[in-house]
Amino acid sequence: MSWLDHHLTHKARANRAETMPFAQAQVTRAWWMLLALGTLATFAMFFHGGGIMIYALWTVLLGLGIFVFGLFSRPLIEWIGLATILLGATGLAAGLAFDTARWLAASTFAIGLPAAGWLAARSDEHRPVQRALYVVAWLTVVIAPVFASARYAATAAAPGPDTVTLKVPAGRVVPLYLDLDSPLLAISAGDAMPMRLIRDAELTLTNGQPDGRYRFGDGSWHSTKEGVLALRIDRIRVEVTAGKPEVRMHSNFVVQGERP
Repeated sequence: MSWLDHHLTHKARANRAETMPFAQAQVTRAWWMLLALGTLATFAMFFHGGGIMIYALWTVLLGLGIFVFGLFSRPLIEWIGLATILLGATGLAAGLAFDTARWLAASTFAIGLPAAGWLAARSDEHRPVQRALYVVAWLTVVIAPVFASARYAATAAAPGPDTVTLKVPAGRVVPLYLDLDSPLLAISAGDAMPMRLIRDAELTLTNGQPDGRYRFGDGSWHSTKEGVLALRIDRIRVEVTAGKPEVRMHSNFVVQGERP
């Protein structure tokens, strides 16, 4: 779409025998750079991890583009660009569920950009209070549909009366089998790490195997495709105990968007 917009803009100016203003040319180059940066980061996260940040990254890049455009346009556009950057960073810091972050990014692009143009055409450049109110209105228009749909729409279909489920009570020990690919370390396929379940869990089964739907306690049903489950290994430490080396890791395994 960006290439088509760029092509049609040049064609329309050529038909009117007009040249591209210097400021617009620089802003266009900045937009292309931001698009290239986002594309490069998307591929890098696919191969090297960090995909939970992808939608926050695109939201921040959109905010940077809007802010740069606002430097040569109206102050309200600058403020909306800064608000978009803070929106992406705040969503990442708050640990929004992957699906919620995706719809927030989509709302920022699909609703936020037209709303920003509509508000900019009606703003008074000499009234900062009105400008601030317009930014609040813009944030409301962008955020409200996302969280309203996340609250009232079911994230996964609840199992029917004929669906087979497996209930795992809290305190049950669940073995963890780790498949490690490394030129330095190896783990036997039969070695298991015992884990104790802290909350009651329930899984749906198809042909005797989990089909991806689950819930904790009496909470709402989720699907593994939503990316709600998050496992982060944030610290790896090597120690020597009684003359033998040990590797200790600290990780955090949570359900994003839910409180225990």
